[in-house]
Amino acid sequence: MPTEARPRRILLADCDSYFVRCAQLADPEDAGRAELLIVGGRPEGRGVVTSASYAARKYGVHAGMPMARALQLCPRATLAAVPGEMVKRKHEEVRAVLDEYSPLVEAASVDEFYLDLTGTELLYHDEPLEETARRIQSAVRERTEIVVSIGGATSRMLAKMAAGVNKPAGIFVVPPGGERDFMLRWELADLPGVGPSFAEALRRRGIATVRQALPLDLATLTAWLGPARAQWLHAVIRGEGSAEVTPRSPQKSVSHERTFPRDLTDERDIETRLLYLATETGASLRKEGMKARTVTVRLRYADFTDRSASRTLPEPLESDRAIFAVARQLLRQLREQRGGGIRLLGVGVSKLGEDADAEPLLFEAPGGIESERDRKLSEIMDRLRARFGRDALIPGRISEPRE
Repeated sequence: MPTEARPRRILLADCDSYFVRCAQLADPEDAGRAELLIVGGRPEGRGVVTSASYAARKYGVHAGMPMARALQLCPRATLAAVPGEMVKRKHEEVRAVLDEYSPLVEAASVDEFYLDLTGTELLYHDEPLEETARRIQSAVRERTEIVVSIGGATSRMLAKMAAGVNKPAGIFVVPPGGERDFMLRWELADLPGVGPSFAEALRRRGIATVRQALPLDLATLTAWLGPARAQWLHAVIRGEGSAEVTPRSPQKSVSHERTFPRDLTDERDIETRLLYLATETGASLRKEGMKARTVTVRLRYADFTDRSASRTLPEPLESDRAIFAVARQLLRQLREQRGGGIRLLGVGVSKLGEDADAEPLLFEAPGGIESERDRKLSEIMDRLRARFGRDALIPGRISEPRE
């Protein structure tokens, strides 16, 4: 059978309680032994829950909840910070295993991976897709210590929904031709892409389930929702959707931000925090072997108003000092427009390009934004941090940005 005539074979591997599991692996003596485990920010500040163990979820704890509230619901829980290095390491390990099973693997997020197995039937001796999924699940567990739930279907959306049917550590495959029957089990609010306001608009029309929506024709949905939403919903409730899996999307930006336990009002303190964020962003950028031409600073004020400013430069940057130089100009611009306490500060870079693709400068202008010395200094700092730890070298003073 020609490949284009075969039903698509799409899997979604969803890492179960990923941040919880990473916290356990990072701290096996404490978090690793805790049945009630909550991962996230500090409760005495504005920390929120990133993830919680299944046992803690039974108390009503969920992602996005203020940590202080989570501890009220589950006072005996053990708290753990998000283990950033372990999260990244395990993401790469899981990806490496999945790459061995399919030529097309897409990381949809840090803990979700799509695989396209269409055309691999002979490779797997025509075994059922569920059996292939089970072997993948076993390999990931054995080689990474991460447990995945897997959903399979003829489209991405159905695979994603199927992955949630038998969580945790489950497998569910929607057979070709069974898409419509599979959709009948769902509330409209359960569908990816149907947010609370969309679901409420449909509920006011007396439509709350896929079963109730299926008899509606496209003309009726269009009159209610407009053409774009109507066409999308009409296809989705019938199990129709995009099946394309993109192996690797080029990275578009790198950023770091912090939410503070108390509003920052002192300008010197704010610029010091900016320096640390610029240093973190620069280190992440160089680790990817990239340079950036656009720098962005983001602020969130005490009233939750967000403000940001960006600058695109004629030459690519990679050094901490140069990123900080541009970021501080942007920060001062934003603070001139509006003062007052801020609760969140972020630094990001975009318009990325690989180091080898950057056009070499014929000479360094005296007033240039980034010098060869800046680049060498950042390279030395990266090596020292890699050898002695992230906190082994703390930035003290960076020279005044060139105006």
